[in-house]
Amino acid sequence: MGAEKRFFVKFELMLMAILMVSMESSMAALHRVGGKLGWNPNVNYSEWSDHERFYVGDWLLFNFDKRYFNVLEVNETSYDNCNDQGFVKNITRGGRDVVELTQARPYYFLSSGGYCYHGMKVAVNVEMLPPAPEPAPVKNGSLTSDAVSLKIFHYMISFAVAYYYLVLLF
Repeated sequence: MGAEKRFFVKFELMLMAILMVSMESSMAALHRVGGKLGWNPNVNYSEWSDHERFYVGDWLLFNFDKRYFNVLEVNETSYDNCNDQGFVKNITRGGRDVVELTQARPYYFLSSGGYCYHGMKVAVNVEMLPPAPEPAPVKNGSLTSDAVSLKIFHYMISFAVAYYYLVLLF
């Protein structure tokens, strides 16, 4: 490849790296149901879910022994009564099962076989992701020193990443 063409390839890669680093994105969260305790009897899932925030696009991860337990999505009445008949969806696949939270609404899950009566049920209320905050108003058309410092820091990071990809990897 000629020197001129190599320069343009590096330049395009640098621009892409800067754009990728500069983009602000919201990433979906993965919530491990029950935390380190997983999906097991005698765990207070109400307490666990009260300390979490669930947004559309997030995922729930159920870790459990599939020989004994399962995960069923149910309606609110079935959740309240530990009724595993007429479930909405069987989530169980292999004991490390995930569910994407696709709508802003309450979701209800339980384990059948009587384990629901031993606490194996969880309700999560899923919300829409809040909009990004509006930028602070600018006085007299100038940026505050904090905003300027943050922009400079952001571009320095972008440049460092681009430099790494272009110089150190080529």
